[in-house]
Amino acid sequence: MDALTQAILRLLRRMEEVERRLEHVETSLGISRALPPEPAAAAEPMPAEEQPVLEETAEPGPPEPAPTTTSSSEGLETRFGLTLINRVGAVTLTLGAAFFFKYAVDNQWIGERGRILLGILAGLLALGLGHFFFRRGHRVYSQGLSGSGVSILYLSFYAAFGFYGLISQPLAFLLMVSTTLMAGAIALFYQSRTVLALGLIGGYATPLLLSTSEDRPWFFLGYVFLLSAGAAAVSRSRKWRGVEAMAFLATAALFGFWLEDRFSTEKRLVATVYAVAYYLLFSTARGRVVLAAAQFLAAWALYAIWTPHTTYLIAALGLSAAGFVVAERRQRGYLSLVSFASFWLWYAAWRGDAESPVQTGAVFVLLTVAFFLHFAWLPWRVFAHRAEPGNAEMLLAALSGTVYFAASYQILSADGSSWLGVLAAVLGVVHLALGLRLRPMAGTSGVAGVLCAGLGLGFLTLAIPIQFAGYHITMAWAVEAAALAWIAARVRERRWLHASMVVFALTGARLLFVDAGLYRDPAAYHAVANLRFLTFATAAASLFLAARWTRSGPYALASYVAAHAVVLWAFALEVFGWAARSATADNLPSLRSTSLSILMAFYALALVTAGVLARSRVNRLLGLGLLAAVVLKLYLYDVWLLRRIYRVTAFAVLGVLLLLTSYLYSRYRATIEAWWKDDGKGS
Repeated sequence: MDALTQAILRLLRRMEEVERRLEHVETSLGISRALPPEPAAAAEPMPAEEQPVLEETAEPGPPEPAPTTTSSSEGLETRFGLTLINRVGAVTLTLGAAFFFKYAVDNQWIGERGRILLGILAGLLALGLGHFFFRRGHRVYSQGLSGSGVSILYLSFYAAFGFYGLISQPLAFLLMVSTTLMAGAIALFYQSRTVLALGLIGGYATPLLLSTSEDRPWFFLGYVFLLSAGAAAVSRSRKWRGVEAMAFLATAALFGFWLEDRFSTEKRLVATVYAVAYYLLFSTARGRVVLAAAQFLAAWALYAIWTPHTTYLIAALGLSAAGFVVAERRQRGYLSLVSFASFWLWYAAWRGDAESPVQTGAVFVLLTVAFFLHFAWLPWRVFAHRAEPGNAEMLLAALSGTVYFAASYQILSADGSSWLGVLAAVLGVVHLALGLRLRPMAGTSGVAGVLCAGLGLGFLTLAIPIQFAGYHITMAWAVEAAALAWIAARVRERRWLHASMVVFALTGARLLFVDAGLYRDPAAYHAVANLRFLTFATAAASLFLAARWTRSGPYALASYVAAHAVVLWAFALEVFGWAARSATADNLPSLRSTSLSILMAFYALALVTAGVLARSRVNRLLGLGLLAAVVLKLYLYDVWLLRRIYRVTAFAVLGVLLLLTSYLYSRYRATIEAWWKDDGKGS
């Protein structure tokens, strides 16, 4: 402040000096002060000696200030002082009018008609002043006055009906509706969302304020629809999304209030008509939240109207289809998820309240239609738009089949159906077919195809234990894993190999923990000709086929080795069963161990022989490795724990087999070494 004061003083002294010198110049030139000064270009130049030296006496002035812009603090101050205080003032004025009415009533200053007349005049005066200030450029200030006028008029008309009974209900309704229309016209003329919001508040409050015990749903719900349609039209033409959201919230609140307080089964038609009308009105909303909420609340309204009848499912299915149509036409992918969630969430609620017993067949058919509607969204988006599907489409594809199967399982299992496994298999085939169809799509990464194929494999794997029991599950899983390996070889996709490995792992786990203990009593089955051996043989054959179709690579080697392990495991179980049927309790451990060592040795010799005859390095190495395991077992375990006769037998048989193996390598040494050299050159 001190610096500013000094600058102002210097400026004033400079102006006085300029005025004094200007007067001196005018006097020297004989120019009257009454006349306007001549332009500088028209005046004759003064002689150099007569020109006053201003630089010697003039004090240096302050630097010329640079142009500045309104700061954020100044803008905040303006908004606070103009807009916020204006709005608060409008509300305060309205409350003041209400308090004045109350004070006048308490003191009996004026009669009832006089009070209403004063209120109407005050409202009209506020509207007139608002227009007066609007014409003079005070737009924000005029909006506050106009809003106050609208509020006072609403209050006056309601008081005339509700407090004093001076006018009838139809007349009060007409006057308040007229006020709403006038507020809308003023809002459009002033471009004021505030005035429109006040008018809508009064408009939506009108049926509540004038409500009686009589219910007229067609009139009440129709009035709300027309008011909301007008608000939606204005908000969309002016792009006032806040007004649109306000209209939606008011519509949902009034309709929900009517459903909770006045609805009965005889009014299902009118309730359904207006629920659909409100949904269609707000399905064109610009706001994302309004659009999603309209879908969800419309589903709730149908649930509230039609529960517990099966008709609800038909209506909900139609609404869900409409949601997908809106999502497609407006390119709102998230709306498909909202439609999906709305259908299944309110279905779950309806299921808990449904009539007992439910019509299982009809419900299952409707749920199946819903599944195909939701499931078709992903291929429709991909094939119709030839573009990469978004997150909404991917999530919907992942959830649609799972949720549908869970819901169907609930109703079919309660009805004692035996087709649940078939249903899972059908879902698996549908997902798998779509995954294969999406895989070669141009312009896509193939993630959607992999997702659908994975879901299909999951359903197929799940179908086996659901539909079958016991050893059938293991056999079916083994065949499925082999089929996946064949598909991987055909389409040359490693993802299918990974899926095959997972299913083979499930097969192995089941062989270990379930099927290996299929027969507790050794006398209950025949050697080899039994279901356990058949199960192991099926698993081994599937592994051999998977290795053959894969041909090369780590997966082929792992499948081939696993197949031999399963075969050896199967024969070992048969040997154990034979030993249990043949030996006494004292000799059983020795007979089992000896038989296992001999079996492993014979199998190793067979592998080496096959490797030599078929020129298979893998078989030869497997045979040698198995022989090494037998030798280790013989010297680390059998020699110490077996009884003498079994020890002699084991060592004798193993010695003969080892010599035979050595003979094979001696007989074909040159050939085998040549094979190694050829394989090394080829590699």
